[in-house]
Amino acid sequence: MNEVRTLEPWVGAPGSAVDRVWYVSYGSNMRLARFLAYVRGGRAEGGALEHPGCRDPEPPRAWAALELRGRLYFATESRIWGGGRAFLEPPDEAGGGRTGPGDSGTGPGAVRADLDDGRPGLGAGRIAAGTGRVFARAYDVSREQFADVAAQEMYRAPGDGPGLETVLAGGERAVRCGPGRYETLLCLGALDGRPALTFTAPWRAAEVAPNPPSERYLAQLAGGLGETGAWSAAVIRAYLAAAAAV
Repeated sequence: MNEVRTLEPWVGAPGSAVDRVWYVSYGSNMRLARFLAYVRGGRAEGGALEHPGCRDPEPPRAWAALELRGRLYFATESRIWGGGRAFLEPPDEAGGGRTGPGDSGTGPGAVRADLDDGRPGLGAGRIAAGTGRVFARAYDVSREQFADVAAQEMYRAPGDGPGLETVLAGGERAVRCGPGRYETLLCLGALDGRPALTFTAPWRAAEVAPNPPSERYLAQLAGGLGETGAWSAAVIRAYLAAAAAV
């Protein structure tokens, strides 16, 4: 079996100093062909939507299998696959509050602190130790590519994605960029000295109605995990069955 990596602390760096990041996928983008639809543009096999792609269509330079702290759950309704979408619930916060007005910036992609859908958000606090594990695949991409992938997941145009300065400031950090699913950025730590980033919903699993995933969607997750060669087929089936149970 291939190695399963874990993350180290991210000490932070000025956003302008970070050229490349790890995009950590815990959902259908774990399958490389599906992820490349977001990078190069087009429609993923079995998917229902065309994606514009990143401004830079270079494929990821490397990837790694990861185990994360937290919980995988399924909720809302996928426009692409039907059924619930995958979300990462990180461990409980150890402190703090939302991104402040001074961090909100202006113009496209700025982090906004004033958006609220009525459910408690993750804010910009640090994430504390917790229980549970989430299987994931990390891709070595440019900072711009991560922002463009995040933009497409947020139903925005490439180039209109979220600013990354706050999420790169240091530590395990959550930054809410909007009220919707996949509009909260997470810095999960570091891998080989570079920040590991992903996105999830601003709510926690207990605050939203569960929705089981479709078989097509689960097949994408299982296929991506299988491509890594890091977990056996039996382990993957058991992991996804437990996460999908509602």
